Amino acid sequence: MRNVRAFQALVVLSALIILTTGAMDVALGTAPLPGEDAVPVNVDSNYRFFAAVWLTLGVALVVVAARVREPDSAPLLRLVCTAVVLGGLARVWSIVVAGVPDPMLLGLLGLEFVLPPILLLWHRALMRGAAATDTAASPVSPVSP
Repeated sequence: MRNVRAFQALVVLSALIILTTGAMDVALGTAPLPGEDAVPVNVDSNYRFFAAVWLTLGVALVVVAARVREPDSAPLLRLVCTAVVLGGLARVWSIVVAGVPDPMLLGLLGLEFVLPPILLLWHRALMRGAAATDTAASPVSPVSP
């Protein structure tokens, strides 16, 4: 039970960060980012679009946290984690083609590759533990001759 609560706490914390940064980026565009203030209109539009997608991933994590004990939470968690890792890969590609970003963004890159595997492995362990508990708790029906 304690592991489930700790997992939920990490998922909720992640969701709150994503919801906050997603809403902030939709509302303020690139202004909170370190570096240049003004970006072309097309970049601003695209940035806000992907900020809304990011915000949606936060909503998905809230659903995962609420349904963590249910097996149907696993595909949604995998989807969110896959999206975050793909975002990290896109950041790596940006480094290759455009250069190294601000250290804050490099820190986020690290999280994008570290946190998803932790969440997925932890969730899998919780689900296996729950399945083992369910199997042990279920009565064994006698075999008919």
